Amino acid sequence: MRKKILIVDDNIGFRSTVKDYLTMHNVNAEIFEANTGEMGVAKASFVKPDVVLMDISLPHANGLEATKYIMEDNPYCDVIILTMFEVDVFKRAAQKINVRDFIGKSEIYDRLLPAVVKCLEEKRGKDGKRKGG
Repeated sequence: MRKKILIVDDNIGFRSTVKDYLTMHNVNAEIFEANTGEMGVAKASFVKPDVVLMDISLPHANGLEATKYIMEDNPYCDVIILTMFEVDVFKRAAQKINVRDFIGKSEIYDRLLPAVVKCLEEKRGKDGKRKGG
């Protein structure tokens, strides 16, 4: 079954760049997009992504709140925060809700691909266990 990635960011140019970057590197996943926190929660509920790439600063619901709802509905989903706000208070808040990674948008070309590939490779199966675990 093909893996699914959901990109939640209000900047269409950034979403497009991330989608193109992952596609260019042959990440074997179907990619979905949402432009608000509310839309991200709704789409995640329907799509059941394996990985969510979540911005923090979003209209209608911040990314950390949206992440909580997504993870409650889909506890086996890995969330990677992508943000311009690389401050400790956001990093601590992200850790408290068990996000998989926290990546500054200035670091996406160095850190995003390895993080996404690792999440997809370790993806939990239907029994709730990670591959090999």
